[in-house]
Amino acid sequence: MSDLYSQPVFLLGFGGVGRALARQILAARARHAQRNRLRLVIVGVADSASSVMAPSGLPDAAILDLLERKGRGERLADDPQPPALDSLPAHTIVVDTTATVATVPWLMEAKARGMGVVLANKLPLAGDLRWWDAIADARARWETTCGAALPVISTLNTLLDSGDDILRIEGSLSGTLGFLSSQLEAGVPFGQAVRDAKAKGYTEPDPRQDLSGLDAARKALILARMLGYRLEMRDVAVESLYPPEMDALSVDEFLREADALDAPMKQRAAELTVGGRKLRYAAEIADGKLRVGLVGAAPESKLGGIRSSDSIVVFHTRYFSDNPLAVSGRGAGQEVTASGVLGDIVSLSRAMRR
Repeated sequence: MSDLYSQPVFLLGFGGVGRALARQILAARARHAQRNRLRLVIVGVADSASSVMAPSGLPDAAILDLLERKGRGERLADDPQPPALDSLPAHTIVVDTTATVATVPWLMEAKARGMGVVLANKLPLAGDLRWWDAIADARARWETTCGAALPVISTLNTLLDSGDDILRIEGSLSGTLGFLSSQLEAGVPFGQAVRDAKAKGYTEPDPRQDLSGLDAARKALILARMLGYRLEMRDVAVESLYPPEMDALSVDEFLREADALDAPMKQRAAELTVGGRKLRYAAEIADGKLRVGLVGAAPESKLGGIRSSDSIVVFHTRYFSDNPLAVSGRGAGQEVTASGVLGDIVSLSRAMRR
């Protein structure tokens, strides 16, 4: 179909989300052609070890081969040369599905060259404010940084564009901490709840990455910056669910010694659930400030009514005051995150084409 618009796409990161995205791009060929007169052309793939570049586009067979190589634990290419963005078309969309700040120089160069950027990686947007200022503009999309494919970012953009006043945002932004909160509320000892969550695959390999609250704080910081709050991470009040001295332990040692936190966490949960309130680990953004930590939510509230492993963001605005606007659902998972990234690519391509 010669009248299709050819959109170059460069993938930074080829882990679980990156590979799911590549498969979804191939599977959606017919839909994109029919619905958007669009063909997404993967012009390069890079991970931390190697890269493959093809400015005119990688054939689908080559992409399938890269998926197989990566699935076998092999390098994408035998030559570990870093990617060279200057060899790519000027209207390329660079997609970051990594979880590292090492991609920031590539993102900054892409923006300087007039390229588009799509991020699932929240670290560049929750890092130095200079990164935010350089990246987060009309040639960028970052829907999946705050809840996989949940339309949190697009909803907030619509509210802001409509002239509504955002009075307060609250949200449960971590399925892992949502699960732990429900377990604590049910009386499960903290140490056991942490081990159960890890066994079910809900946590990172080191559960402290979730328990520190930093992941939830980064998501909330992105929302706060969209409101115009000039905040750095050091300005955010973050409640960690374990004391800092436990950072020195190995993962196995931490999992064993987490039982020492059973009593204080039981007391904390009891204090917050008085009167039937629901225990949640939530963010609150209001009056230029941002806090994340345990709260007791009224059971009839939007925050109190979600399923434990779901994510929710509640927008209290001038127009949505008596009944605040909520976006909720599954907020994690490689396939659903990849689908959100793919939606961002199509949206940005449509905007850049204009």
